[in-house]
Amino acid sequence: MTRLILLLITIFGWGTLSAGTLINAQSRDSVYTVVDRAPKFKGNPSDPQRFFDRHMVYPQEARSEALQGVVNVSFIVTPEGRAVEASISKSIDPLLDSEALRLVELMDDWKPAVKDGKPVYSLVTLPVSFQLSEEVLVPLKILVKYGLQDKKPLYIIDDKIAEKYIEVPGYNVKSVRVMKGEKAVERYGPRANDGVVIITTKRGTPPVR
Repeated sequence: MTRLILLLITIFGWGTLSAGTLINAQSRDSVYTVVDRAPKFKGNPSDPQRFFDRHMVYPQEARSEALQGVVNVSFIVTPEGRAVEASISKSIDPLLDSEALRLVELMDDWKPAVKDGKPVYSLVTLPVSFQLSEEVLVPLKILVKYGLQDKKPLYIIDDKIAEKYIEVPGYNVKSVRVMKGEKAVERYGPRANDGVVIITTKRGTPPVR
């Protein structure tokens, strides 16, 4: 009889363990898109697009190629309020996609979705907007005009070589000249092999950004 009781306990113990495992699996597999209360980001700022604007690091290569657009990132918010399994659901370019994923991975504090009175796993898709200002687009248009968009020209701003990226507002540009070929190399050296963009400002060079 004792052996029978032990056997029954063992069987019921397995049954309980199996049921618990099944419930966990079902809860994880049940990722809802329709809920009673949507998940909400708790970061600072709590508005996702403002959060992206504050923390975005626009890839320099994407900037130089004038890449813009909206990348959609999908991810799961867990009942514990964590964002996991982020993936690109709408791509623009690998450079922008990578930055969009990085931004979403920073969003690690959420108020979870609620369904039937309980926190649940929920699917969230957020648009990450990449937009360049007119100040950035103006010099890029100049590069296109002179066929330098696929090169890395040397920039001279107010007679000084720009060692770092400098954003010059359009209203501050007095003139733009482009120098190419042997003449450019003769004057500025090997760094001018891809051409030289010479910018003269109205009010002086702005701070390096």
